[in-house]
Amino acid sequence: MADGKKVFTDSEFVELQIERYRPRYLKDESEFKKCTTNAKRMNFFLNNEKEVAHIKSKIQQIKPHVTKSDVRASELRKLGNVQFQNKNGKDALKLYTQSLSFAKSDEEVSFAYGNRSAALFGLGLYEECLEDIDRAFKHGYSESRSAKLFKRKEDATKAYSSRKKVVKVKTYEIPQSEMNPSIQSARNCIEIQTNEKYGRHIVASRDIAIGEVLAVDKPYAVELQADISSDPFLFCCECLKNCYNVIPCRNCNEALYCTEACKAKAFQNYHKYECLILPYVEELLGIKFDFWLFSLKITLLAMTEEKNDETMYRSDRYKEISELEGHSNADPPEKTYVWTFLSASIFILIKEKIKIFKEFEVFEEKFKELFLYHQQVLKVNNVTIFSWHKNGKFYTSVTGLALYSLYSLFNHSCYPNTFWNTCGSTMVVRANLPIKKGEQCFISYGPYFADDDKTERQERFQTLYRFTCECRACQENWPKVTFSPAIVDRKFIKQVIKKLTENQALPPPRYILSLRKGLEIAYGILDGTS
Repeated sequence: MADGKKVFTDSEFVELQIERYRPRYLKDESEFKKCTTNAKRMNFFLNNEKEVAHIKSKIQQIKPHVTKSDVRASELRKLGNVQFQNKNGKDALKLYTQSLSFAKSDEEVSFAYGNRSAALFGLGLYEECLEDIDRAFKHGYSESRSAKLFKRKEDATKAYSSRKKVVKVKTYEIPQSEMNPSIQSARNCIEIQTNEKYGRHIVASRDIAIGEVLAVDKPYAVELQADISSDPFLFCCECLKNCYNVIPCRNCNEALYCTEACKAKAFQNYHKYECLILPYVEELLGIKFDFWLFSLKITLLAMTEEKNDETMYRSDRYKEISELEGHSNADPPEKTYVWTFLSASIFILIKEKIKIFKEFEVFEEKFKELFLYHQQVLKVNNVTIFSWHKNGKFYTSVTGLALYSLYSLFNHSCYPNTFWNTCGSTMVVRANLPIKKGEQCFISYGPYFADDDKTERQERFQTLYRFTCECRACQENWPKVTFSPAIVDRKFIKQVIKKLTENQALPPPRYILSLRKGLEIAYGILDGTS
């Protein structure tokens, strides 16, 4: 994984490109608007022989960044040693992982694992330390240095065994007796219904109490997209799990995994193809932007998936993804023009470097259609995954993007009756209000009535999702929490705030934060009396 690359948001990147290609768009506008399908839009550029020749020439001139280098691995490891000696364990851990990602020979790989085990031991991560020691020996760790490693293994084993209790984060699992017979990842309290107004949507099939779990869903695909306040060297590219001793792809330094199982699954399904173009993408686009790689990943997953005609709604099947709305005609033509041109450039790169169409019995036209369609789907259906940190107080940073088919069936409300959180990339949906049988289950796509006024929320819905929210908060034009009148028995407010503050062993859901904020305002309005 290269250093210092900036990850741009969708809007930032596209706005830059719109400015860059505006003169060209104005020239092509009338002809481009005649293209009515994604494949035709792609072919608008791909049938231009001069354009294709120019892009191919540019690809041939690209000197891809180095993916594996023992020299670079040794440099990074030595920098890690300096940080370790200065007792900067976290910085040393990061540098050792970077060294591992660049390491080419077994010798350099074993040194990186061996040194990282020392950093992990110093941070009290004894289980991870033991795993890295075993990996170092597996890659032929030098016998002349092995005594120190054996001693560390002995110390780590004792330290790990002496712990009275090791806390393991465990995601809620739906009991077998409560599994939904029609929806793979749901509890037997919801069902999918369809009508003219809402299309497909989620409805309670029985009364649901506050706190009940509705679904435990895994994404069809994820894309690690760590921002500068997060650390991409601590997360798995396949499942987004937080992991302090990730293992690298043997062919590139971009992909890191939490286990050999995740590494093998990713390589088999898509990474053996995307690995070949990763060193070229940034140079070709002129910017660090992973959105196309996520679209490519979904396309590759769709192509490699075995056919499954089971009637159950499955979150791990492409059929459900293929039914999601992509709003292909919702974007302004100029924006669509830019997206398509850059996608066509990536398509040419794929043909030049992967030769994928020789392996699969798939028509190029279908690939073009899907590649652009998946970008459109992601724009309106992707979920941003956050990681929680605590440094005095809780804060979040972006870990990556995920695509869940079931999540997309929940309609939005600014005052939702469910909320979701994630562990790694596993999403758990719970009720935060009582839901009666037959009532629709709503989730928030981002805006809450407590944070933004109605005008701001409605503008966002129209821009991103092309719909008008008709939830109770919008119909009654509820004010933001900051301006809400307090209608709470004053003798309880101080006690509730105290309890909410005490119960922070885990990061609080957003609706709890809003509740606490509202109570604090109410308490202030009442002059802090009880």
